[in-house]
Amino acid sequence: MTFEFILNEESFNALDEVHQAFYTKQDDGNYQLAVNGLPDTKGLKAKHDELLGETKAEREKRRELEAKLAELEAQKEKEAEEIAKKAGDIATLEKSYQDKMAKSESDWQAKYDAAQKQIYDLTVGAKANELANELAIKGSADVLLPHIQNRLTLETDGDSQKLRVLDKQGNISALTIDDLKQEFRANDAFKPIISGGFASGSGAVGGGTAKNGVPVKYSDCKTDDEKLAWLKANN
Repeated sequence: MTFEFILNEESFNALDEVHQAFYTKQDDGNYQLAVNGLPDTKGLKAKHDELLGETKAEREKRRELEAKLAELEAQKEKEAEEIAKKAGDIATLEKSYQDKMAKSESDWQAKYDAAQKQIYDLTVGAKANELANELAIKGSADVLLPHIQNRLTLETDGDSQKLRVLDKQGNISALTIDDLKQEFRANDAFKPIISGGFASGSGAVGGGTAKNGVPVKYSDCKTDDEKLAWLKANN
């Protein structure tokens, strides 16, 4: 027969008296197999419970002290206002009121700014990243990104906001996203980093001789990787 080390009361009662004699009842109501030579863990468990109780007590004590401190601060502020009222100190009352209003306004503004930034990042920021990766050759999207961001904005109309394209002077325009993409593709200043910006379309090999796999002329580059390699080699 195999002996279980720990038995609950039901399992213990199911044993005959001969086998019950091998078990000793514990403080928790269970029965433990009586085996000589086992280390006594009661002391360790008691110490663990003691330390756990101390930690919990310290945590509760800290919370009580923090709550008491907040209560005392509020009481102190209230008493100062009462004293000012009784003394007719309008200046002190007005300053207290203004301080409360300023803090409330500052908290509201911080939350509003955080919400607006999140909306901007999810709209203007996301669209600018999308266009930069679409227009630029591999590895150059970050160069194009700030220029695209400067041409996009959010226009508020009542309770709604709409993504709009700005003109070169920074004014809201009737330009569409497709118009903006065509403008960047046609801009000579950005052609070196625009995907397909300098493709010849003829398939003819340029007159320059490649050096280390990099074409001598930008117009000889046939792939985005070649264009990026040319830009790195000539900047």
